[in-house]
Amino acid sequence: MVDHLEIETTFEVGAEFEPPRPADLAPGGMDEQAHRLVATYFDTEDLRLAARGITLRRRLGGPDTGWHLKIPWGPDGKREFRAPRGSHATRIPARLVRLASSAARGAALVPVARITTERTETALLGGDGEPLALIADDRVHGEVLLRNGREVRWREIEAELGSGDRALLDAIGRRLTDAGARPSRTGSKTLTLLGDLVPERPARPTGPTADAAVRGYLFDQVEDMLALDPRVRAGEEDALHQMRVATRRIRTVLRGFPAVVGRKAVRPTADALRELAAALGESRDLEVLRERFTARLAELPRRAGGVRLTGDWLTVFDGRLEAARRRAVRSLDGQEYFALLDRLDRLRSSPLNGPRAGKPAEKVLDDQVGDALARMRSAHERALAATDRASRDEAWHEVRKAAKRVRYAASASEPVLGTPAARLRRWAANLQEVLGDHQDGAAALRFIEVSGGRVAAAAPDPVAASASLAALSGAETAVAPYLLAEAEREWESGPKEARRT
Repeated sequence: MVDHLEIETTFEVGAEFEPPRPADLAPGGMDEQAHRLVATYFDTEDLRLAARGITLRRRLGGPDTGWHLKIPWGPDGKREFRAPRGSHATRIPARLVRLASSAARGAALVPVARITTERTETALLGGDGEPLALIADDRVHGEVLLRNGREVRWREIEAELGSGDRALLDAIGRRLTDAGARPSRTGSKTLTLLGDLVPERPARPTGPTADAAVRGYLFDQVEDMLALDPRVRAGEEDALHQMRVATRRIRTVLRGFPAVVGRKAVRPTADALRELAAALGESRDLEVLRERFTARLAELPRRAGGVRLTGDWLTVFDGRLEAARRRAVRSLDGQEYFALLDRLDRLRSSPLNGPRAGKPAEKVLDDQVGDALARMRSAHERALAATDRASRDEAWHEVRKAAKRVRYAASASEPVLGTPAARLRRWAANLQEVLGDHQDGAAALRFIEVSGGRVAAAAPDPVAASASLAALSGAETAVAPYLLAEAEREWESGPKEARRT
């Protein structure tokens, strides 16, 4: 299995179009080759992959014969995953199926189209002979294999970036448009062929009501979840954490706007989001702990009490972390997860049924953010009243969670409430960050207390590991009061109207 990031632009041209030959953009010359490509495209019968801009095909011919899965990846690129063609024309490699599963959601993938392309490909070479860019002149014959089948013939030009920069791709595009080419209205052969058979993407809600404002925020978070799903499965750095954040944002909004979102109707969705966040969170929590232990060890002296301080025991930690990551990815493979995605799609596409959902957004959202602030102030008062370490840690953890709810509520309200909501969001985010540091320290102490002995016993040097864990425990205990003092300073720096009792 190989993959690469594909950045290309497609142009519509007529049968008599004369493509330019931009030799001046190719310091190493141009290399022209001809290929006949025959590709069978797979999708669900209702074209769920195409609706998300995803293509899955088995191609014969050309230098990249085999299975190709293309998934939108960022604002202007696609990640292409490839696998050998195998001996069976319809046996899709399992990993490609999993990477596309947030779109297919358990539905069977069947042949939906066959596209035959007569391609003339021109490589613009650099001084080292590597292709800076590829220009493909394609004469295409497409056949729809579904029950409402049809045939379409057309011609198009694709300009794909190789080792060159984006300025080169833009220059090629200008040459093509100057010669009479038009930017493609679809951007892919499958969408050109399938046309109106592909379901329309849901539209982002807009309007003056509280319903439109809240659903607009939900819409964006669900889009983030769907975009992050294949990144999590591909093991991209930080994708799992970002997906967990998206699930928490959605759940916070479902619970934090009761005047807009009918809580009873969304309770199963909120519960499923909590379970998913927990499944994703195990590996993230271990990841944070590992990063914290590594940073703290770098701050400590090399020896304590005559014993060398070491990070060798972190290899034991790494085994736990990798197992947790595998469990997190498996949590995205079940029907419960696909059912959750279906519920989220329905939720963002249908009017919300809270008692004030249809009211003007400004007053409703201002009241709801005010309620979140009131809960945070109450949590802060309980934290100030706490006496022993355990109850104090728990109370400040509740302040952190309340600050997170304020942050997300303010984020959802910012397009309507403007600067005041933005100021609240920044303050809550800063407070959450400081308290997050404190909570991570508390989690590190709990880990050392509960699991430190077992980890040290399994380490290459148990004595050094025990000394290192003891030193880490002392460092976390010493820094905790300073973090709480910093949190209190951050609290006092907030807007007066937010801190008032």
